[in-house]
Amino acid sequence: MRTFLALPIPDATIDALIRLQSTLPTGRPVPEDNLHLTLTYLGDTPEEVLETLHDLLTASRLPAAQITFGGLGTFAEMERGLTFAAIHPSDTLAALQAKVAQLARTAGATLPRRRFRPHVTLTRANRQPKGPARDHLAAAMGAQPDIPGFTTHALCLYQSHLSPQGARHEILATYPLG
Repeated sequence: MRTFLALPIPDATIDALIRLQSTLPTGRPVPEDNLHLTLTYLGDTPEEVLETLHDLLTASRLPAAQITFGGLGTFAEMERGLTFAAIHPSDTLAALQAKVAQLARTAGATLPRRRFRPHVTLTRANRQPKGPARDHLAAAMGAQPDIPGFTTHALCLYQSHLSPQGARHEILATYPLG
C-alpha cells in the first residue's frame, strides 16, 4: 500500500493555494483534495508496519507547529517541472517531522534518505517549462504570494491510489497534534 504521513491544510489556505495555482503558466494543477504538506513519505508499506505505526502514533504526544508560507519554488534537480509553495522552516515543524520519521522507522518502515524541505506541491509537468512559460514562471517565483499560515492540529496517514488520471489521496487515520 503506497502511503505517506502529512499535514492537512485548512480551507482558507486551500482557497489561497487554488487561486495561486490559477496564475501559474505551466503544469497540471494538483487537485484541491490532494493538497497537503508531506512530513514523511512511506512508499509501498506492508500492512503490519502500518498497524505498528498506527499504534505508535496513537500513543505519542506529537507537537503542533505553526506553518508560514514563503515564495514559490521548484526542485532544480528534477527533470520534470514541479512548482510548490515553500514553507518557512521552523524548529517546531522540524521537531514534528523528525519525531514522525523516527516513529515510522521504529515501526519498520524504510524511509528514503533526503533532506526535509517543507512545501505544498501546486503543479506537476512532464518537463521543465521553456520560452515565455519559463519567463512567466520565473516572474511568479519572484513575487511573495499571499497565503495564510495556520497552526497544525492533526497529522494524517494517507494512502495514494495511482491511476492514468493521476493520484488520488485517501485519509486512512488522523492523529491529534499539540
